Amino acid sequence: MSRIFFLLFLSMSFSSALIAQEALSTHFLRHTWQANRSNPAFFPEHKFVIGLPGIHNSLQVTNITYGDLATVDENGERVLHIDEAIEKLGTDNLIRENLDIETISLGVRLGRISLSLGHSLRFNAFMNYPKTLPQLIWQGNAQFIGQEVSFGPDVDLYGYQEYALGLAAEILPGLTLGGRAKLLAGVADIHTERRDLRLRTDSDIYQLQLTADFLANSAGSLRYDGFDDLTVDFDFGSFDPEALFTGNTGLAFDLGLALRLGRLQLAASALDLGGIRWDEEVRNYSLQGVFEYQGLDLAQDVFEDTTDVGSVLDTLREIYEVVETNEHYRTQLPARYYLSGIYELNNRWQVGALFYAENYRGEFSPAVALSANFSLLPFLNLGASYAFRSEHYDNLGLNAAIKLGPLQVMAATDNILTAVRPKDSHSANLRLGVNLLFGKVEGQNAQGDSPGSFF
Repeated sequence: MSRIFFLLFLSMSFSSALIAQEALSTHFLRHTWQANRSNPAFFPEHKFVIGLPGIHNSLQVTNITYGDLATVDENGERVLHIDEAIEKLGTDNLIRENLDIETISLGVRLGRISLSLGHSLRFNAFMNYPKTLPQLIWQGNAQFIGQEVSFGPDVDLYGYQEYALGLAAEILPGLTLGGRAKLLAGVADIHTERRDLRLRTDSDIYQLQLTADFLANSAGSLRYDGFDDLTVDFDFGSFDPEALFTGNTGLAFDLGLALRLGRLQLAASALDLGGIRWDEEVRNYSLQGVFEYQGLDLAQDVFEDTTDVGSVLDTLREIYEVVETNEHYRTQLPARYYLSGIYELNNRWQVGALFYAENYRGEFSPAVALSANFSLLPFLNLGASYAFRSEHYDNLGLNAAIKLGPLQVMAATDNILTAVRPKDSHSANLRLGVNLLFGKVEGQNAQGDSPGSFF
């Protein structure tokens, strides 16, 4: 079962690359409503905005790609290369996916004050696993005789509904401050709070020793009734109308500022400062202590679906003492930070630079991006970006926005190479948005593009 679960997690993440990290280039599209999501001080140069359903999907995988994991033979059959892929893994390996489904949003400008209201469905999938985990699952523990290896994964899988209310105000000429309060309704969660799992195989009598300090929390997603009865119920990306409001609640805040100095625009923002308290359908599973048993390849047998492991499971039930409780817990959202500058070369050209950082599960992940945007036609804006992130330099992005009457459509990606070589890519993202803009504001330049340019 563990083999199947691990392979499904990998396959789900890699398949997302075919359609899709935060799209950095969207931050430079100040004339679109989607830029407001990266800074609540941004607002298009219109009096009234309706944001129609849109989507943002991102994926990050380190060390291996889909092409390392599987190929198609001459007969069109998919061939897995698990052993070869394991060899390419690092000491620690990351799989990360984010999916935002933006349902509806509204914005209104009242002089120098702007108000916004919106709803989104947001999902996060995170797994940081050591190389030893797939080695044990697929290759057994015989290779680690005489060693103690750590194999505990760090998992964070959750989904929630977000209800946002924003306010932006031009407090001084050219200086706008913005804020957004967000009510969070948690739908489902699987979260490892402690992950210490260490296995030692004795070189003399092949005795196995497991040292554990492991705690997994779940809300409406995970049920454990024994080693042969583990149920995972998490529908990534699905929507249940009954989950519009739940007993799992939280608050988060976005803060931002935008400053215009002639042709230069400066901006800074901090997003998703907050978290969710999980109270509904909560289960906590902990495993603590030192457990010993004998058998050279017992660990491999436990994970091998084709092996009759009835007696093995009976032994493990007697040795392991998994404790189930129902204590509430809290998780923090990944905090995101933007610092950017845009310079208008003329009414048709803009160039910009951005520093982005994310603080998540004790890790600080920075990125740097450069951009250029060109107003090709009065209704068509095209742009390109180049970013360094996740130790990769091949992040070449493209973006476009078109406006026909009140209808505005935008698309942005930070890695267009994924569309060309999806099986060889470590990251991918895509944002699509559709807006209705009414009442063009002339002569104001505090919260958006300069008058008369970029729509």
